[in-house]
Amino acid sequence: MKCAVITVGLGFGDEGKGATVDYLARELGADLVVRYCGGSQAGHNVELPDGRRHTFSQFGAGTLAPNRLRTYLGPAMVIDPPAMLREARHLAELGVPDPLQLVTVHPRCLVTTPWLRLLNHARELARGDAKHGSCGQGIGETRSYWLRYGEDAIFAADLHASETLRHKLELQRQRILLELQPLLAASPTDALHNLGADVWEATAEDVVEEVASAFREVAVAAEVPPHTTAILEGAQGVLLDEYRGFHPHTTWSTVTPHHAWELIDRMGSEAVTVLGITRAYTTRHGDGPFPTFSADLTTRYPDPGNPRNRWQGGLRCGWLDLPLVRYAVAVTGRLDGLVVNHLDQAGGVGFCVSDSYRNTRLEPSPVPDLAWQSRLTEQMWQAEPILTPATPAGVLRALASIVPVVITGSGPTHRDRTCSGLSFRTRRA
Repeated sequence: MKCAVITVGLGFGDEGKGATVDYLARELGADLVVRYCGGSQAGHNVELPDGRRHTFSQFGAGTLAPNRLRTYLGPAMVIDPPAMLREARHLAELGVPDPLQLVTVHPRCLVTTPWLRLLNHARELARGDAKHGSCGQGIGETRSYWLRYGEDAIFAADLHASETLRHKLELQRQRILLELQPLLAASPTDALHNLGADVWEATAEDVVEEVASAFREVAVAAEVPPHTTAILEGAQGVLLDEYRGFHPHTTWSTVTPHHAWELIDRMGSEAVTVLGITRAYTTRHGDGPFPTFSADLTTRYPDPGNPRNRWQGGLRCGWLDLPLVRYAVAVTGRLDGLVVNHLDQAGGVGFCVSDSYRNTRLEPSPVPDLAWQSRLTEQMWQAEPILTPATPAGVLRALASIVPVVITGSGPTHRDRTCSGLSFRTRRA
């Protein structure tokens, strides 16, 4: 029987998806990891018991498991070939032979470029204090370009067709240089003028060499590789979803399981389980409302896997926000179980959870509605959480009242996780 596990983050990202996928790959003897959304901005941390660690970006987070899993990047992914090559080099240093041989990419994956990253940086700088909290890697601009220009966008299939790629890159360069002009004119400082100096003069030929040479060893195919057990790895978290997150502090990507279910239909999976992933407390990397934010908790729980960066600042921590968990579950759809990570950091003097807000209630929109999401964002900025003390056992009880808890994590490695049993839905292949 072909089995599949869909994983989805229920927060603003950083819920422990990498460690969870690594554990599931080992526990279930999986032979494939499918990335179904997001792009190279993912930072899924996996640490091994011997201290080796890797931050997965475009490879599946089960790659370090002993069963040599393949990675399939589905058609909703946005890829960055040079970043993939850098990631492959680090995996090789960790003992993974020929990492690029393990990857298959759907031909319709969008490809980001240095010019799209430059436009991303310029637009975020021009927003000033109203910045969105972008990751700065051009993912949103890549999807925006595709939505505006359709087949002129660069797809993975183009990386094996140099003349087509060269033509599309030059067209993109000229369009983006024009689009940058009003941002430069409106900028009150030299920040935009000094941004990406090496990119301004780059030619299409320069970029062809950069992106295509990194991709020569990678298979491009629409078919999902043969497998018996697949882990479908989500990216970011549903609170950042393009239509269900708190607009405008969101990603340009559908990060609910929507694209995972599209792939499940093609994969012929006969048994499926859907797992939502959360920490025992709440985190947020980037701008946007954060009702339970705690400066004390942020200081207490530094996360080396999520370093401060120019575009998002540092990782912020707050108390477990049950209204946000309930909202995330509601917009995700039916879950078969919950994964709770970082339980070892729950409890202690002053540890709290929030079961409700004094002054607002988050109601999901019945349809994708950005105006509705903007109103929810305003409510979130004003929300006053009611905090109560909690122990690790209390955290688990509170979360289990929403969705049954099936996996718990109390440390960084797969040995720090326990599973109480997964419940699979059977379906016709």
